[in-house]
Amino acid sequence: MRARSLLTLLIGLVLAGVAVYYINQRLEVRDRSPVVAAPPAIALVRVVIASRDLARGDLLRKDALREMEWPADSLPQGVFASIDALVGDGSEERRARRSMVTGEPVLAAKVSGFGGRDTLGETLHPGMRAVSIRVNDVSGVAGFLLPGDRVDVLLTRQLANGGGTKDLATDVILQNVVVLAIDQLTDEQREKPQVARTATVEVAPEDAQKLALAMQVGTLGLALRNVVTVEPVATDRVRVSDLVREQEPRERKLVVFRGGRAPQGN
Repeated sequence: MRARSLLTLLIGLVLAGVAVYYINQRLEVRDRSPVVAAPPAIALVRVVIASRDLARGDLLRKDALREMEWPADSLPQGVFASIDALVGDGSEERRARRSMVTGEPVLAAKVSGFGGRDTLGETLHPGMRAVSIRVNDVSGVAGFLLPGDRVDVLLTRQLANGGGTKDLATDVILQNVVVLAIDQLTDEQREKPQVARTATVEVAPEDAQKLALAMQVGTLGLALRNVVTVEPVATDRVRVSDLVREQEPRERKLVVFRGGRAPQGN
């Protein structure tokens, strides 16, 4: 009986030692494991965004705006921290100077001042000028031009040739020009084509001089560009002679029949 008790005690001690050894090994492995740092928290700030689509000239009302958290490291320039900072106490109105879509941050560059009207001059980039061009259903791309489109400006005029005759020629005088307005409409959201009489474009001061002169010496036309094609391309002057390639006169052969029979060997 005493031997059995000693055997049981011995087995218990062995099992306890194995358990202690196993636990120590697990703790050592955990201590040697690399510590994974927790990802840094993203700093957020509150900004004002449009809660619905806004067209140019729309009043900025509180029901069309809302506040949301925005990552501070990707904050656009000119945001508003609160709706009250944007609309004020409501005694003076503010309007959208450019169209905005739902969820877009409202920027200072896209809204008018307090009590200010939405004018075309407020939308011009610094140093740029607005110039109106006479167009019709053909030169105005059949009414498919919209504010915000980009166009090339073509000038067609008569050129004097060396022999004293005149020849029509067309040159591309400006490329990638932004259309600001069609007639008196500046709404970029207009969907239906409309034949216009004038197109107002944004150009540099020197290009404004070119347009004013071009309208006096010839006829202007607009060529609509693809929205992603903004790089200038090399162009050549096109003359009337370039439209149809002149064919060389073919040699004609005269055959004389005698006695109703053709000469032999012809």
